[in-house]
Amino acid sequence: MREDLELLAPVGSFEALKAAVQNGANAVYLGGKDFSARASANNFDREELKKAVEYAHIRDCRVFVTVNTLIKEDEKSAFIEYITYLYSIYVDAIILQDIGMANLINKILPDFELHASTQMAAHSLDDVKYLKEVGFKRVVLARELNIKEIKEICNRCDVDIEIFVHGALCVSYSGQCLMSSELGTRSGNRGRCAQPCRQKYRLYDSEKKCYIDVKGEYLLSPKDLNTIENIGSIIESNVLSLKIEGRMKRPEYVATVVGAYREAIVNYIESGDKKIDEDTTDELYTIFNRKFTHGYLLGESGSEIMNSEKPNNRGLLIGKVIDYNEKKKKLKINLEKDLRKGDGLSIGGGTVGRIIKGKNILEIGNAGDIVEIDFIGKVKKGTDIFKTSDGRLLDRVRKTYENNKEYVKIPIKAKFSAKLDEEASLMIIDNNGIEVSVNGVKKTEKALKTAISSDKVKKQISKLGDTPYFLDDFECYLDDEISIPISDINNLRRQAIEKLNLQRIKIDRNCNVRDINQNLNIDKLNEKDNINSNINTQDSNDDLELANGNSSLDFNDSEYFLNVSCTNLEQLKEILEFENSYNQEYKITSKYENRNEYKACEKNKGDKKVCNNISNIGKIYYRDVNTISEAIEIAGRYNKKISYYYPRIIRYFENKIYDRLCKLNQEEIQSLDSFRMSNYGQIYRTSKLFPNIPKDISSWMNIINSESINYYIDKEFRNICLSQETSLAQVSNIKSDYSNLEYLVYGQSEMMLSEYCPMGVLIKDCKKNKRDALCNKSIYYLESSEGRKFRLSQDEFCRTTIYSDEVLNLVENIENLKSKGIKNFEISFKFESVEEIKFILEKFNLAISEKEDCKSLKIDDFINFNKKLGKEIQYNMGHLFKEID
Repeated sequence: MREDLELLAPVGSFEALKAAVQNGANAVYLGGKDFSARASANNFDREELKKAVEYAHIRDCRVFVTVNTLIKEDEKSAFIEYITYLYSIYVDAIILQDIGMANLINKILPDFELHASTQMAAHSLDDVKYLKEVGFKRVVLARELNIKEIKEICNRCDVDIEIFVHGALCVSYSGQCLMSSELGTRSGNRGRCAQPCRQKYRLYDSEKKCYIDVKGEYLLSPKDLNTIENIGSIIESNVLSLKIEGRMKRPEYVATVVGAYREAIVNYIESGDKKIDEDTTDELYTIFNRKFTHGYLLGESGSEIMNSEKPNNRGLLIGKVIDYNEKKKKLKINLEKDLRKGDGLSIGGGTVGRIIKGKNILEIGNAGDIVEIDFIGKVKKGTDIFKTSDGRLLDRVRKTYENNKEYVKIPIKAKFSAKLDEEASLMIIDNNGIEVSVNGVKKTEKALKTAISSDKVKKQISKLGDTPYFLDDFECYLDDEISIPISDINNLRRQAIEKLNLQRIKIDRNCNVRDINQNLNIDKLNEKDNINSNINTQDSNDDLELANGNSSLDFNDSEYFLNVSCTNLEQLKEILEFENSYNQEYKITSKYENRNEYKACEKNKGDKKVCNNISNIGKIYYRDVNTISEAIEIAGRYNKKISYYYPRIIRYFENKIYDRLCKLNQEEIQSLDSFRMSNYGQIYRTSKLFPNIPKDISSWMNIINSESINYYIDKEFRNICLSQETSLAQVSNIKSDYSNLEYLVYGQSEMMLSEYCPMGVLIKDCKKNKRDALCNKSIYYLESSEGRKFRLSQDEFCRTTIYSDEVLNLVENIENLKSKGIKNFEISFKFESVEEIKFILEKFNLAISEKEDCKSLKIDDFINFNKKLGKEIQYNMGHLFKEID
């Protein structure tokens, strides 16, 4: 158990801040108007942020500001200026997602505490260790982790760990969901998620060509997390911070939930009491819930996590409808919980007025009573009735933060001294050891009648009712027979408290913000780094040519490369055969010895036949670790190396992926071109296991600015694939000449990655990893209300990917990307047949050719080809021209 255990509360308004502090939060997290991953919350402007920090710090509450969005290139200067402002007003820490910005802040403000947002999808000990090396003091773990994993991480690292204990859950791994921006422009990585997971869907079986009859329509909507009944086991995991979700929730919600968890924490720490009283549980249900779950955190999964019936507040079950008298407009209810006048019910119609029991009109109906209420509408017999608001609860919690009352008091010590003919003095020492002293303006005089007493001074100093302090200890030194006006003592107390408040607001800072703001020039700051980056980039390019030019025929010396990812041996063989057949034909038809000689000559007159017979295949990213040895051996037959493409998630019980790689012999390891990274833990582990094998970055590392690019170049990464949410305009804004940037130009978009498996849960009520033949053979889709069908795919760990119904295809836009400096183009194969792979490679191979005659390719070519195969595939251009909000 951590002695410094923290209860962290969400704050979306100043009232919510007061509610959090006055109900026992040790820290709060809130957002400003910009760069916050809850862009629609009622965020704080700069003056409000300053006041929020002052209010919280005076009351011993830390303030963390969320700046956990991806930062576009043209936002960098504004972002850093904003960060320096947060630093200057004594914000305790900032919560970040963008690794490039984290690296930049470390250069500018090295003592500004950084927290790794849950948007960074940290889900392993390796992730945490790597993020510590980057400069993060705290890591917010993914919501998908269980208590065993969390305890393992806490016990094996010295990084502060934060976890969610209450509130809304995302069905996807945070930071790994593109569904909102794929279906529109609102990006979860930019704080504007449109919550497509809370919409209606149907499950469609493509093999049987029918819809599956399931309970409910909201097939991607999770329940809300509630762990209060297991707070003891969470505390014993040695986690530092217990986080409540809900920056968009009203102050009453914050007050209720924070108060409940504070009481539970205190009871457990002080007496080991794990029991939560029924009233507390009922209040949590009433204030807001989408049904509650203990979550992955406490071992639940599948249907235990999801609520397909209703995506908004469910309330507290209080009874069932016995009858409805339509003529008298009266609803008869058998109460299982108390019902009060002024409560709100799930059946609508405003708040409850009269409560009728027999001939009596009551203010309250008790559990077990049969009562009637006035109601206009139609409700079926047997309908469950839920209480969605409780007037008494709301009144009680509002009192905790309204009228500026102070319910959390801080102990102080006071030392008062008064000597004849000298000014009286007062020293105050707070619980943090801060000392302040003030002196009176008048000299002490001899008492004419009654001398001032120590008890009288203490009484006046103790009058701290409208402050967040109470007098815990008092020392008084008085000369005999002296007189001090009571008003003077009161003035000393007020001045000392004001001085103490000013000191408590501040925290130690080493950097001079004024100098930073005067000299802030990101380009200058990075000038040295850019020089190093350019050198590293050039070295990387030289290495890249060697790596990609591993064919004995030396055909891969093109300026542009098609880098192809694939999922199985069959796809790999087709890619290799495609490259081999093209290169062999080139060898026969070309009069030139190699591609460099051909390129120099063809600038003048060219040779269309030769142009069409050159393969531009560069890297091959192979995804299946179970067949990695076979893949290496097959590629070797073609004199080609492959790169292993890591999955996005590797949990601690999935270490067999690393075990399998470690079983490769030395010859096989040397036959790998590189490792392609999808999360930070993979970088950490792979650098330890295989320090001499190059590394690439996939699009799932969410890179959209030059700071992130430079970070990875400085770490000697090779190909760096930009985020799939990066528009052409953003690529253009980056401006630097990075020859190792990569852009995804073809593939079925992975919109969401989830531990939830709709196929298993909805069809066979599967709760754990029970993958079987049905999972392998069946193909299911989620169909939206608009009739769009999104394919579902499950991996060996029962982790589900939801794919877009449209395929990204930029065959017509290659020149646009070339003009912005992109030289590496990724094609991602997942479900494509051998026949489709050959066709796609042929077209894109032509598209990146330097011959003008080879560029007149259209999407219609693909549509017509698919028709011959009996397929209808819709294509889109992703975010190339669609800017994310």
